[in-house]
Amino acid sequence: MSKNLILYDQYCYLCTQSKRIIKAFDWFRVFDWQSLQSYEKTTNLSEQKKEALKGEIHLIKPTGESLTGFYAIRYVLLRCLLTFWLGALFYLPKADRIGNPIYRWVAKNRYRMFKSKCKNGTCRIH
Repeated sequence: MSKNLILYDQYCYLCTQSKRIIKAFDWFRVFDWQSLQSYEKTTNLSEQKKEALKGEIHLIKPTGESLTGFYAIRYVLLRCLLTFWLGALFYLPKADRIGNPIYRWVAKNRYRMFKSKCKNGTCRIH
């Protein structure tokens, strides 16, 4: 794998819109995308790992290191030219003390926020 791989939920409105926006800003094409649904079919994962994938965005670096949630988002923002400044802010000391709770709140409430756009409760974290 030579690019960063971003795993997203193809049935989640917020997830697919995030993918669309990030792809527009990924001018250097440093990210590949794969739905977690297809990733689960091609990778032997425990049930616990499958549930974790549904709960937040996952990024797998070319080195194999994984980043999730807020940490994945700030990594992505830092690598897109137009959002570099925001990504850099998220790397300031203790930025994760604010960013992590905000990310988790949005992830937890994405069904409520986008319920008219999500089908069959797919934005709900169980």
